[in-house]
Amino acid sequence: MSACCGTTKQVTSNLAPPDPSKHVNYVRGMVLEVDEFTQEFAYLSSRDRWLAREAIGYGTLRGLALSWQKDTTNKPLPSVLVTSGVGLTPSGQLVCVTSNQCADINQWLEARDTEISNKFAAGATNEDLTLYVTLAYCDCKTDDAPVPGEPCRSADELMQPSRVTDSFQLELSYEPPLQEEEYAVRGFSAWLRKITIVSPSVNLDTFVAEVRAWHKSTSDPASLTISETDVPKYFATAFRLWATELRVAAAALQRFKLWLYNAPYSNEGATNETDFRAVVSLWTPDTSSWPGNLTVNTSDRKTFIEHALPLWDSEIVPKWYSEFCGCGAPVCADSIEDRLLLGALKFKIIKTAGNTWMVDFTSALTTSVDESFRPVLLHLRALQERLIPTPEIGSILPYSVAPHSLAPLNIPSAGHVAMGRLTPGKAQTTPTFGNLKINVDSVGEVSFTFDGYQIPDGTHDYIVQVIASFIGNKSEPAVRFFEFNNTGFVYKVTRSNKGLTVAELKTIEFQVTVSIIEQPN
Repeated sequence: MSACCGTTKQVTSNLAPPDPSKHVNYVRGMVLEVDEFTQEFAYLSSRDRWLAREAIGYGTLRGLALSWQKDTTNKPLPSVLVTSGVGLTPSGQLVCVTSNQCADINQWLEARDTEISNKFAAGATNEDLTLYVTLAYCDCKTDDAPVPGEPCRSADELMQPSRVTDSFQLELSYEPPLQEEEYAVRGFSAWLRKITIVSPSVNLDTFVAEVRAWHKSTSDPASLTISETDVPKYFATAFRLWATELRVAAAALQRFKLWLYNAPYSNEGATNETDFRAVVSLWTPDTSSWPGNLTVNTSDRKTFIEHALPLWDSEIVPKWYSEFCGCGAPVCADSIEDRLLLGALKFKIIKTAGNTWMVDFTSALTTSVDESFRPVLLHLRALQERLIPTPEIGSILPYSVAPHSLAPLNIPSAGHVAMGRLTPGKAQTTPTFGNLKINVDSVGEVSFTFDGYQIPDGTHDYIVQVIASFIGNKSEPAVRFFEFNNTGFVYKVTRSNKGLTVAELKTIEFQVTVSIIEQPN
């Protein structure tokens, strides 16, 4: 042993990960070690991601287009292109793909030949395959520099990375990210769009109860009616409930349902319902797979799921609701697998004797790209533009651009022109908008008109919604649009494919909403 290698004192860093909710309290005389700087960075980085994730969401911000590459003759190649761009992952991490990236699918298939073969029946030679393209954040240590330290160190210890560089990871996988919150947002928005905007408004308490139960199969948004004047108040209430009660629970519910529906089933399963419910009641936001010893008989699948879903409200939520989201990262269940979905590649693969799996270009429907489930984030300027009425183009152009050198904006306008509740055989006692009128023309037909009505001629069109309510023991009649004519628009009213008599038509209440779409000159 060399004489220079005396006894040295080793400083051991804290092995626990830094707490993202703490930052360093700097005081005079404090000795700053690596741990202090690591802790401060963790705090600042976590708050950046926390703000981005909670206030903005996650998804594609710019670029990252997905496509199959083609040759000079426009024939597809067995390679996939992802363009440069920026995304925000479910944990709030910004990811930048600095240049276009491509992947040779045949090479990917070749490296996993046995693995892919095991997905299909023995001896399969021609199959359909779907791969999901995902983007994730990663970093790498760079810029080695000499660092001071103890004597007698090895050459590897003399140099240490001095920087950590942001990077990215593009992957192909057989399964997509769960992205429950993305699906919850889409589901809640689709539910709201089905609400009927027509007088009178349903009671606000009833509306709130329906919003809280929007994810349940018994919820029927089409049965709710909201007056146009009450829309701001009612929808503001819905968005408040989404933020305060539904957002996190809805995302976790999507994860729970996916886990529940993926329970292992077999025709030889012997698990009883008591054991099944016991496993379900132990679900947590981190649960991803089923116990290996649990298999449900296929014939019991529907019954078991129906009995398991009520456990969400009665047992799971009370125990685990506070675990869905905290004030540190990750901030939601989606963050557990921090991948951003870019799209799905659907294509055929073929395997010939002596070869590995390859993309099959002999089929007319060889390849496709499905980006419909990709989360996308519009920046605030784009959203702002959607909220502001569009002015004349000349007033928003830079001074150096001649307004008349560009084509004018050709954006149609739209709005309500008539609405009301009408019963042909009764005097009108409720208010109508647009002087809406109804008339019984003949068996099985009713016509409507309003002030300013003109038969659609290409410069404008009407979107009409008519709901019929019948009071009595008979079934509700069917109502369908028939035609626009010079005096109004006509609807057919039938029951069991037969037109209602004039007397029957006069007992029906019709709820009518008419909107107009006009093309600018």
